[in-house]
Amino acid sequence: MRYKYLEKNKLNQAVILCGGLGTRLGKITKKTPKPLIKIFKTKNILDLIIYNLSRYGIKEVLLLCHYKYNLFKKKYHQKKINNCEIKCIYEKNLLGSAGSINNIRTKLDNEFLLCNGDTFFDINLLDLYTSYKKKYLGIISLAQTNKGSNRYSKIILKNEKIVSFNANNKTKLINSGTCILNKKIFNYFNNSKSLEKEVFVNLCKKRKLQGKIYNKNHNLFIDIGVKKDLIRSHSFFKKVLKKKAIFLDRDGIINLDKGYTFRIKDFYWRRKIKELIKYFNDNNFFVFVVTNQSGIGRGYYSETDVDKLHDWINYKLQTYGAHIDEFQYATYFENSKIKKHLKKKLLRKPNIGMFKNLKKKWNINLKKSLVVGDKSTDIDFANNAKLNSVLINPRDDIFNKVKKQILNIK
Repeated sequence: MRYKYLEKNKLNQAVILCGGLGTRLGKITKKTPKPLIKIFKTKNILDLIIYNLSRYGIKEVLLLCHYKYNLFKKKYHQKKINNCEIKCIYEKNLLGSAGSINNIRTKLDNEFLLCNGDTFFDINLLDLYTSYKKKYLGIISLAQTNKGSNRYSKIILKNEKIVSFNANNKTKLINSGTCILNKKIFNYFNNSKSLEKEVFVNLCKKRKLQGKIYNKNHNLFIDIGVKKDLIRSHSFFKKVLKKKAIFLDRDGIINLDKGYTFRIKDFYWRRKIKELIKYFNDNNFFVFVVTNQSGIGRGYYSETDVDKLHDWINYKLQTYGAHIDEFQYATYFENSKIKKHLKKKLLRKPNIGMFKNLKKKWNINLKKSLVVGDKSTDIDFANNAKLNSVLINPRDDIFNKVKKQILNIK
């Protein structure tokens, strides 16, 4: 995000616990810490966690490290990956999960996301953030298991309050390890070492912890802490990382088309479009914008103007629990006086240059993806890219029409 004022009132920071010894994996972790074991192509689980965090607008990632710290430092410290600035913090001695976080309390935002470096939960993190009510000291995303396991903290939830951690009954709810915490939580640490066994247990008694259940078929969870799950992690991420996509036109679909919109003051949201974008975020789709912006080639406004507007759009969506993964725009105008815009003809719809750019970068399930547009050029673009499409008219209920169309795709 290019404009600092857009950083306010949003989730910007994530903390990842990476200090464990990984003893349950035996010889596998003798030379390589769990988070750095290659599990999908050339990627380790930490790469995939950071990639996922970047999708949701996280700008700073703090890695709390102990075992083989230098390996983390060499790979990640002071690096920038997908707009995430990464810092590795060394613990000379194992401090436990609570001690690790307490050790960096002065570096933390008022609200921050916390997750484990050996688990992955495929949820809309912005939904978790916007579901968080400030009367609690944190919100924990809850997964469901079909089998009982002593590996995970068992949760009892009443309404939205977590009333028991490490429950003894046969509840299928477990702590996924992904949560959002408020810094006020440190008032309850009292030299605790474990978040789950001490801090969270105490907060449950005081009804200070909120929980939210994610149980859709695509809200998949994995913990690579044992050999069985480490082995299946490749097939897990092969499934998780390939997603269906929605390709949205901008003017006329996201906003009312009043002609060459580039200023925030002239931007008017289309009715139900925020709900539609969030629906696809919640249901595990990539969401892209592909828009012709010949106004740039015509000299009416600049690329900086468009980038600023797009950053603002995503900022507003994020406060709603939604986001757009990437904006692509075509600056071509046939009579442009600027050569670089004349060279970008293949980007302009109905040509498919923007689609090709996205296809190279993202792992898209093309057969089940959809183009949403309001002009014939959008439908031609979809046909040229061999994608499904739906044409939206000005008076259409965009939410219901697009949802119906996507459900009909086999």
